[in-house]
Amino acid sequence: MNDVDEVKSRLDIVDVISGYVPLKQTGKSFKGLSPFKTEKTPSFIVSPDKNIWHDFSSGKGGDVISFVMEMEALSFPEALEMLAKRAGVKLKPRASGSQVGSSQKTNLYNASESAMGYFHLCLSKNELAKAYFIKTRGLSSATIKNYKLGYAPDSWESLTNYLTQKGFAVKDLITAGLCVEGKQGKGAYDLFRNRVMFPVFDAQARVVGFSARILGTEKTAKYINTPQTPIYNKSEAIYGLAQAKEAIRQKDLVVVVEGNMDVVALANAGFENVVASSGTALTELQLKQLGRLTKNIAFCFDSDEAGIAATLRAIEIAGDMDVKIDIILLNGAKDPDELLKKSKVAWQKAVDGAMYAPDYLISFAKDKYSVSTAPGKKQFIKFIVPMLASLKDDIENQHYVKKIAQLLDVTEASINKLISQKSNLQVSHQVPNTGSDVNGEQGVEDTPQEQRKLTRQEKLEQNLLELCLAYPEVVSSIEDLDLAKTTDLHRGIFKLLKNTPKAKLTTLLKSLPKEENYVKILALRGEQNYADLSAHDIRLEAFTQVARIQEVSRQTAKHQLAREVSQAELEGDTKKTKQLLRDYQALLNED
Repeated sequence: MNDVDEVKSRLDIVDVISGYVPLKQTGKSFKGLSPFKTEKTPSFIVSPDKNIWHDFSSGKGGDVISFVMEMEALSFPEALEMLAKRAGVKLKPRASGSQVGSSQKTNLYNASESAMGYFHLCLSKNELAKAYFIKTRGLSSATIKNYKLGYAPDSWESLTNYLTQKGFAVKDLITAGLCVEGKQGKGAYDLFRNRVMFPVFDAQARVVGFSARILGTEKTAKYINTPQTPIYNKSEAIYGLAQAKEAIRQKDLVVVVEGNMDVVALANAGFENVVASSGTALTELQLKQLGRLTKNIAFCFDSDEAGIAATLRAIEIAGDMDVKIDIILLNGAKDPDELLKKSKVAWQKAVDGAMYAPDYLISFAKDKYSVSTAPGKKQFIKFIVPMLASLKDDIENQHYVKKIAQLLDVTEASINKLISQKSNLQVSHQVPNTGSDVNGEQGVEDTPQEQRKLTRQEKLEQNLLELCLAYPEVVSSIEDLDLAKTTDLHRGIFKLLKNTPKAKLTTLLKSLPKEENYVKILALRGEQNYADLSAHDIRLEAFTQVARIQEVSRQTAKHQLAREVSQAELEGDTKKTKQLLRDYQALLNED
């Protein structure tokens, strides 16, 4: 048994999910309100028999690991590690290069946790640091506690001495980025001194690092951050995510700002769905984490040159992701905290009035370049074409091509030509999510319906499979189904059902390891969708779906043949045209 299977076998899926979603038993399954959509009627189903969950309102589903991935915005290895601890399973080490051992990582997490506690305690004893947070920044004690804010004393060794007295090795404190090795390798001294502290948590709410702001007037860097360590990766860390997760889900929106203090100040004012990148420009890894929680992301970076550059870079990174990007304009304020000081209403108005990213880029470029001159138009279009090429929706693309053509007083064809040239230079590639675990073993796969929008025939085939998998007595309905005319998505499942019509679901799953979760979800959907029908009506529904699939398949084939006939006629291929027309007539005769 591999790590994934062992973790899942030791956990009760109902017990894990009920920690996030209140569930009520209905027959063999458990029901609750969707954690992903706002609803009044429960449509979230958990099946302990199949060890699977499915949310009818959002279409999401999977096993216990995929659920934790969704709820905690974790990657597969992170969710597996989290659940392994809960299940008491020791994961096999990764077979890749020289990795820091899990026991040492545990030491680093524990040291960072203890450091956070120490800094938080020191804050309560330092009047100047307390005054900065409470009087200067107007933070409540609840906000200070929620974000575990702290203070690093103006001392070279206070933290080092505190942690070594608690039993931590100096080498681990250096590795964790809490201390700096002394000259010639002798001793160590504190990295953070006389600074207010902002702990950074990972997706599992573990302290992994710190961002520290100078409190005095020394001529030194205003902010310093934990360096790269085995537990802190600045390209992945998102400040405030641990505290903002629930608010992001509820509002279905995350606001990304530049500074830690902006996050804390906004949360203090009641705007809790706000996060910040940790001392670096927003990265693809960070956007992917946020995209697991919501598809609506609003950037609100400072209005200076660096902030504008960060905004443009973030939009570029998000171009190939399935997220909607808006831009919050600060309207005269240099950062969110300054706008908030004017009023909460001013901030809410800015959020409500956020511009869709393509509109923002067009507006920005229009202000930057003189579109009334030929050189200005050339610069404008050079800037804007990459954005146009990144738009995946044809309607949206046509909308902006038309808008820009009118703005520049040029033809739409000339802009489309530039977009085509840009697109041809880009290599199109997609890497499917295999769901491999940390040891390269098969794990959780995204269900096919989540990868892309299904065709009409695929949806009908899905309905038929739901019936056949939930009610094996209707499998005979697929006898008349021409497998060659089924879609690639479902052909393998239909073939297995046709060859082994009396096989139980557990047997089918062993023969379909890559589609295991998908098949389980189809069976669960069938049980729920057709539970109120009689045996006769279920059988009738199955045969009806077969007839619908056959009809759609014929119509699709007719459309394809019609296109091929037109192409053959254009090419002057008389022989091919005649053969295609005979094939087309044969299809018409079937109607």
